[in-house]
Amino acid sequence: MGRVDSGRRGKDLRIGDPERERAIRLLGEHFSAGRLELAEYDERSKLAAAARFGSELDGLFDDLPGPRPLGELAPATTRPAPSVGNVALAVGAVALLLALVVVARPIGLMLLFPTVAIIWFVWRRR
Repeated sequence: MGRVDSGRRGKDLRIGDPERERAIRLLGEHFSAGRLELAEYDERSKLAAAARFGSELDGLFDDLPGPRPLGELAPATTRPAPSVGNVALAVGAVALLLALVVVARPIGLMLLFPTVAIIWFVWRRR
């Protein structure tokens, strides 16, 4: 699996391409604003492209204002747990479909497709 960098301490997490690309984009914004010279931008962009850990990206922005490359990206990578309302809607939808199909077979089957469409639409709007 490769070597493990034993010099790392704490919870220094590995990063991926989205984090590297965001760091390079932010460096470009700092370059455009005149905060970095061309040579500094070039060097920091190369370091960002080669970074493997979050601390390596953070170090590139220590002397720059504004957002950090990992500051706004971290919450977007995690998916929130389903709310109680979403779970209740799903259980209710399944119960309604079963009732339509079992209790009123001919009518239930005719109403099955519009009911599924309505449930899907409501679910997507949440």
